[in-house]
Amino acid sequence: MLQSQVMIRETDFSRLAHTWEQLAEQMKAKGDTTTPVKLLQLADKTKRAELNIAFCGHFSAGKSTMINTLLGVNLLPSNPIPTSANVVKIRGGEKAARVYTMNSGVITFDPDTEMEKLKQFAVDGDTVESVEVSYPGTFLDDHSSLLDTPGIDSTDAAHKIATESALHLADVVIYMMDYNHVQAEENFNFTKTLKDRGKPVYLVVNMIDKHIDFELDFDSYKESVEDAFATWNIKPDGIFYTSLAEPDHPENQYEEFKNKLSELIRDREELVGHSVRSAAEHLIDEHVQVLKAASEGLRMEWESKMDSLETEGVDSRDAAAVRNALQQAEAEAAALASLPEEARKKMEKEMSVLLDNARLTYFSTNEAARSYLESRKPGFKLGFLFAGKKTEEERARRAEALLADLREKVAGNLDFHFKELMGKQPQEYHIRDEEYHASVHAMTVGITPEFLASHVKDGAQSQEYVLNYCNDIANGIKLEYRRAGLGFIDQVIARLQEQVKAQLEDQQARLAVLRELASVHEKLAELASGEQESREQLQTIMQKGEQVS
Repeated sequence: MLQSQVMIRETDFSRLAHTWEQLAEQMKAKGDTTTPVKLLQLADKTKRAELNIAFCGHFSAGKSTMINTLLGVNLLPSNPIPTSANVVKIRGGEKAARVYTMNSGVITFDPDTEMEKLKQFAVDGDTVESVEVSYPGTFLDDHSSLLDTPGIDSTDAAHKIATESALHLADVVIYMMDYNHVQAEENFNFTKTLKDRGKPVYLVVNMIDKHIDFELDFDSYKESVEDAFATWNIKPDGIFYTSLAEPDHPENQYEEFKNKLSELIRDREELVGHSVRSAAEHLIDEHVQVLKAASEGLRMEWESKMDSLETEGVDSRDAAAVRNALQQAEAEAAALASLPEEARKKMEKEMSVLLDNARLTYFSTNEAARSYLESRKPGFKLGFLFAGKKTEEERARRAEALLADLREKVAGNLDFHFKELMGKQPQEYHIRDEEYHASVHAMTVGITPEFLASHVKDGAQSQEYVLNYCNDIANGIKLEYRRAGLGFIDQVIARLQEQVKAQLEDQQARLAVLRELASVHEKLAELASGEQESREQLQTIMQKGEQVS
């Protein structure tokens, strides 16, 4: 039954490892050459369900001495100088020491007789990728290992890179500090980074034999340590106070610390299961950062261009503000471009309403028209003596009576209102033209005897005919006003088009800047979207892999 459960766990870890390999392939396809290497390392570790306990801290904190003491054998150099530029892995199993080099492959040493040679490789961070030592008879087995990392306070960039590169493989971090250097800022920064990455972190305050009790009792010292980390919002999974120089020191927690390591090894599968998932999530973040770094030059170029483009009232760095300003400017430009046509429609409609509602014929007009039409009938004759002359005089009198009535009605019901409308229409569009106003008020529509005669039709005179004749002459008068009005409207539209053209030319400069800014923001958004899309694709692969396992 136990064997069956182990097989199930091994299958689970194998499936997870396959997921990490899928993630690595996806990242390679995006041009990332660094993160996939870490994922493949993580996949290899996951297949073996290997627990890695990483020792980190200052050079002088005693990491190597602590590891040698825990193992019961001097495998690591213990002198307090920057001795290890590489991560050194120590594991249980068959006795062997291997150096993985960049150019010469794997070099094997005997850990009992050739450790000095190994130590020389261990300090050569330029050509050695990693160092691995397996040794039997320690509390480690072939599924658990300790990682000795370079000091975090090194000024050598290679040391820091080596430490950072090992963290994705660490399931638990032991952070060691010298008694006198606990409150160094790099301790807080580094441990906070580890906790933010979801790593279990145990603090080891080493060399407590330096403590002088009469200056500060040890309980108060411990309290100050805990308070210092709490101030940085760091909650370690445990704190141990140790002394290797004075094993019998009353506050020494070396044995408790060693027991904790054994406990962690017993909980290996659970720790590794959680750790590899957390590490994969962090590597996805790292991959996105690689993508960002790859496009950083382009991003900076676009951001520089963005900063060089300025337009009044708009923050060029605010994508939403730029987008809204552009939409508003384009709407204003479109409205401005369509203004002449819209203005023409509006003015023509107002004129039509005015003309349609203007009443030009009344009862008096109808009576004058009836009398006038009667005088136009064939055979109309007045008197016997001098009949021809009297007839023509009567016809002229009746025509003048109709003309006078019409002119009165036009003047009161149409002409005044027409000129008032034509005169105020340009003002609505901020057009000032005295010559135009003068021409409007000087405009006349000639209502002449010829005009009256031109609308007379042959046929029997009747009341219906008289009404139709009155409608015809009224419509004829309105038609002349309409023609004159269209001419005035043409003049206004021509002036408005000139005005709109000038305004559009001014607005085009602002529109060009806003469009260029919007284009830059779109390109930046595409970069961010591509990065987010890559993240989501990787997270989907990871989620599917976890569902299977």
